[in-house]
Amino acid sequence: MSSPVEIAVVRDAAPAAAAWRAVVAAARAADLPGVPAPVREEVLAGLRGDAHAGGRMPPAWAATGAEGEVTAVAGVRPSTSPGPARTAADLQLYVHPAARRRGTGTLLLAAVAGAAREDGWAALRAAVPACTPGDVFCLRHGFVRERVVHHLLLPLAEVHRAWLAELVYADHPGYRLTTWYTPAIPAPARIGFALAGPEESGGFAVVVPGLVFGSAATVVGSGWGWLLRVGALDAGTGAVVGYTEVFIPPAPAVRAQHCRVVVVPVHRRRGLGRWVTAELLRRLRAEYPRISEVETVAADGDAAVLALGEEFGFRAYRRTHDYRLRLPG
Repeated sequence: MSSPVEIAVVRDAAPAAAAWRAVVAAARAADLPGVPAPVREEVLAGLRGDAHAGGRMPPAWAATGAEGEVTAVAGVRPSTSPGPARTAADLQLYVHPAARRRGTGTLLLAAVAGAAREDGWAALRAAVPACTPGDVFCLRHGFVRERVVHHLLLPLAEVHRAWLAELVYADHPGYRLTTWYTPAIPAPARIGFALAGPEESGGFAVVVPGLVFGSAATVVGSGWGWLLRVGALDAGTGAVVGYTEVFIPPAPAVRAQHCRVVVVPVHRRRGLGRWVTAELLRRLRAEYPRISEVETVAADGDAAVLALGEEFGFRAYRRTHDYRLRLPG
């Protein structure tokens, strides 16, 4: 017979951080051996509701057992802007390995889905490690698999500094590089390579509003970590025509998350993606000695993206399945 489980909203982030981290760390250790345990700042990012301005849905939930121990946690963040046209919210749900197969995850999902539906969201999205209990859980609970994502890992020590410098200082007539830093938002963007579609070809003025391109901010402590961005500028107009970014987590984390490479379509096939990526990796090695590896992702079928990753030495080491659960209106 299953022990009674209580599902409750997490209203105070700091006191809940230790219990939340213990559940996430245990779940990751069981399902993803080798993936670093979450640092405290990452846990607080999942607990706080900064991204929920204008919405009623709580950002964090927890399931507790008969003795008050936390056995499962869930975090929810909008993946589209709040408003009348809300579509999907991103879900993270972890159940401690010792508390699985008791219906706890099902109860937690029902609570979160109900709150999301009441807040006007049409769907929940989840990124789940392939061939894990979470994969089976999603299929059993009506989630639809949308795509397969490959996770790639690059040990920075294996990238030769001289080769990176050669790529960075190669001539690119009509273009120049710029670098800037911004504090990371509480929930880092999905990692991985991306190529801008036609709807994104008008430039990137909104990418970093308020920043002056060509100047690098002084990096002082940020509790959430930092985004290092490298852009390729049109030398004639000063417009950003391509950029890449990496999320640098707070110490003592050693793995950075490469977020994206974007190049405006009319400026492709000129080596700009390779150029900005080389400068990004060069700066990581020079400025962040504690960062020993970089992770990125690429969707299944993105041959150009996978080829660029392979060129720099990224190697596939696991897969994730992206799911969507439609919520009844």
